[in-house]
Amino acid sequence: MNYFIKRDLQEYGPYTLAELQRYVASGNVLLTDLCRSEGMNDWVPVSQVIGNIPVPAAAPAPTPASVAAAAAAQYPAPPSLHWAIVLLLAVVTCGLFLWVWAIVQANWVRKIQPASKAMVLWSFAILLSLIEVVLAAFPDDTAKAVAIVLRLGGAVLWITGAFSMKSSIEEHYNTAEPIGLELNGVMTFFFNVLYFQYHFTKINELRKSQGLMA
Repeated sequence: MNYFIKRDLQEYGPYTLAELQRYVASGNVLLTDLCRSEGMNDWVPVSQVIGNIPVPAAAPAPTPASVAAAAAAQYPAPPSLHWAIVLLLAVVTCGLFLWVWAIVQANWVRKIQPASKAMVLWSFAILLSLIEVVLAAFPDDTAKAVAIVLRLGGAVLWITGAFSMKSSIEEHYNTAEPIGLELNGVMTFFFNVLYFQYHFTKINELRKSQGLMA
């Protein structure tokens, strides 16, 4: 059975009983509004039609935090090692651990943004740096010149990879997991891996507070 609603001089409908209940629950239809069914001639208050039929409670509007939390549950958490520990291990290993952790970060980014080029760029940068170290040990000038070229090439690939990471991270945390993350270009240029891990640490703390991490 369908129902019509009358308020002032305006008539609305027809609505099913379920629709009428939803509109009452949301406040779009008042219990004091007039109502009649297709088989009724007289208008009566909506309250008489609803009667003892329970009105479903309106679902609470989702908050930005709840939207972000629901989205975050679909994706793996970023690398969880605290940025200060990454810095300490990098110092102890003369920078070698920084390379390892860069690959860990790039691998995670590739999981959430498969199109990311950071893994390839950073892998080649590390490879060129290793070859450069070997060539630099040779005494002849040719080897040293090639080592310098490789060093420059590795640096370019590393910075390019860092900004590729920046772009992928920002895209993910402003679309898939909308927390409004913005990364600084200068900090990305000079501190990249540590800077990213600083934000990953904060993101993991947020996920933990939302019960999204074990």
